[in-house]
Amino acid sequence: MFDLLARRGAILLCLFAFECNGMALGFYQEKGKTKSTEKKGDKKSEEEKQNEKVDSKANVTYWATRKLQMKFGIRFFANENQCTKIHATIPLPMQWPEQKVDIVASNISPIAKHELRQVQGGALQLVIDAPSIQPGGTFDAILTVDMEKSFIKAPEDPSGLKVPKKISKDLNWFVGDSPYIDTKDLMIKKLVREIRATEPANDWEYVERLYDWVRENIEYRNGDLRSTKEALKEKWGDCEEMTGIFVALCRASGIPARVVWMPEHCYPEFYLEETAGEGFWFPCQLAGERQFGEMNEYRPILQKGDRFKVPEKKSTQRYIAEYFTCKHRPLGEREPEVQQIRDLGVLQQEIEQLRVAPQPGKMKVDSSTEDPPADNAK
Repeated sequence: MFDLLARRGAILLCLFAFECNGMALGFYQEKGKTKSTEKKGDKKSEEEKQNEKVDSKANVTYWATRKLQMKFGIRFFANENQCTKIHATIPLPMQWPEQKVDIVASNISPIAKHELRQVQGGALQLVIDAPSIQPGGTFDAILTVDMEKSFIKAPEDPSGLKVPKKISKDLNWFVGDSPYIDTKDLMIKKLVREIRATEPANDWEYVERLYDWVRENIEYRNGDLRSTKEALKEKWGDCEEMTGIFVALCRASGIPARVVWMPEHCYPEFYLEETAGEGFWFPCQLAGERQFGEMNEYRPILQKGDRFKVPEKKSTQRYIAEYFTCKHRPLGEREPEVQQIRDLGVLQQEIEQLRVAPQPGKMKVDSSTEDPPADNAK
């Protein structure tokens, strides 16, 4: 049985500080022009006002929307093998308030059957099945998507937002333990008690103190993937461990929280409700520039969540990576090969420019090539 791309996670190249926010550098491209998204005083241009979409209940603003085209999929090479019973799954970006996705083209081998599979907890997969591929043949499963991605502004007055009194069925996926996230750890519980004892003015301020504690006490450092318990004990980790610790602290406090996965990075979201009971998810950035309740990021969201169950895996997955399997009969020395397709288009070019651009001070680059449970894991 040939099993490729069923690796531990997706590629994580967490470019600390300068690059960890992707395109969150105060600029966005539109119609060939570079425009600053920074405010000047309290005044907003008419163009900026028109580009803002406000959720009036929580006063969450989606702004600086950018249109992008991307490709996601896999390409399989049979090489010197007779391959049968081909099965593949590919994670796809899906709809979120800050991300609109439209599949505009598909390149899928005609012999294949395919469908979209919604995974409970916040993920979408393209599922491919094909009976056979002859030696020397190739198998393509590639989708082209048009995407509109927006920045998120924090609420102007979050003081009325509260921890939910009752956890709904949909929120059960975002409380309790997940792979590598231990909410019952004694150190996590101790920290929750200590931060509660500081008597924050409201629930928003309490979550912010959890956030600040992680940023101030966990050193950003690259290394092998570890549990939140290990990272907390040793007081260091990269964006994945830092995000996991924050998620564990929130959940241990009765606040739903989850990991958001995107190419080369991850960050957390937490859930609070307004007084009428309507709930909202708010992002924050643990590694890199301080962003609490807001997010300036154009990279596509691949998944939201950290506890997924899929038929291809017996154990619960913190991230759903690409998966491929087939039976093959060797007719030569060359094994079958699988190429992952993740083409971010013009955005990829801009990220590469950031990688080679002069950076102030000493910046750290996570060069891990292991898959995260999504795309940013280690």
